[in-house]
Amino acid sequence: MPAKKLGAVVLTAVVVAGSALAVKNISFVDPRETVYKIADGDTFILEQNKQTVRLFGIDAPEKDNCYGPESYSRLGKLLKKGKVQLKEPVVDKFGRIVALVYVDGKFINEIMIREGFAAYRSEPGSGKEAMKAAHEYAKTQKLGIYSSACTDDTPPDPKCPIKGNHDLDRDEFLYLTPDCPYYSLVTIRRFEGDRWFCTGKEAESAGFKVSSACALGTKRNPKSITP
Repeated sequence: MPAKKLGAVVLTAVVVAGSALAVKNISFVDPRETVYKIADGDTFILEQNKQTVRLFGIDAPEKDNCYGPESYSRLGKLLKKGKVQLKEPVVDKFGRIVALVYVDGKFINEIMIREGFAAYRSEPGSGKEAMKAAHEYAKTQKLGIYSSACTDDTPPDPKCPIKGNHDLDRDEFLYLTPDCPYYSLVTIRRFEGDRWFCTGKEAESAGFKVSSACALGTKRNPKSITP
């Protein structure tokens, strides 16, 4: 579909369908547009109509999180090599196009995951298996966000063992002390906004609150508790 029609189709979909995923299986799959601006490692804006596009099935670090600048830079290099093609697009509740993105036949979503520039978020679709395999590779090889610079289980300073965890599903910032039931199950992922703290007061000053599960004591089965 010609680029000028893309914005109109998106607008119609949002107006008619409302919030959440506004529409599925939009007819256009190939605007073949150049990129106007990179927002972060998983989002960009098209040149012709300034439509925002997010890469489906991935979650890149925010610019101020671990590996955020690197992710931002890598996506920019990948997308500026040619005109983008969108496949299996949907519209989210923010009015953004969410799609599988290709440039010159290369699957950009998969590349960002495989090279460790973004995390894989399990979603249905034709790109699922490729993205899942890319995730396993990056994690096994400890690339990018999965390297020791961004992911660890042991505090760099033994005197600062408190785990500050950003719960992405609920967008909550919680902290756990070593005596919390499922403390050992939590991995610090700095690319998601997790942090180590020396004291609970320090964690609270940074906007984290103690996890309610910590009050349950250490005798509960940690696998039965939802973080």
